[in-house]
Amino acid sequence: MKKFNTFLAMLGFILVLSFGLSACGPQDASTSTNDTEQAESDSENMENAESDTGEEHGGGESEGAEHSGGETSGDESGEESGTQYTKTDTYDETRNGARLVLTYDSETQVFSGTVENTTDETLMQVRIEVHLSNGTELGPTEPSNLEAGASMDVTLTAQDEEFDTWGAHPEVGESSGGEHSSEENHD
Repeated sequence: MKKFNTFLAMLGFILVLSFGLSACGPQDASTSTNDTEQAESDSENMENAESDTGEEHGGGESEGAEHSGGETSGDESGEESGTQYTKTDTYDETRNGARLVLTYDSETQVFSGTVENTTDETLMQVRIEVHLSNGTELGPTEPSNLEAGASMDVTLTAQDEEFDTWGAHPEVGESSGGEHSSEENHD
């Protein structure tokens, strides 16, 4: 009888342990996977909704990798990352098919460079903006259509502007109005 009671106790222990592990093991893993997949899906849906509306600025300065610091990021999201460059850095990024290479000359107080169409189609209303750390926005430049493979010079003056860092980006397509609807600050 003592052997039988020991056997039942062991069997009970094993069953409790099995049910306990099965209740929290695989179910938690699938829930975690489902939550991760749902979050990724929600993020993609938000990005798609923003790009469908033609918005140039998505509002989240930390989203995207537009100014990742590499040669070309290939990011086509249209988001501004908020990454800042020093006065001696060279901006070299591609956004929406427009590759912008831009530098600052402290002596002349001018940003200059080129914007190139890296696509097989004409890019409509290409314009460039520079954002200074003091809050000043230079540009956008006058919108220009850029044929496939073509490039054009870019110049934006920062005369008498005191700043430590700067960010830039090309914009492509119609402006959504709002902050760029006025003609001031065009070079």
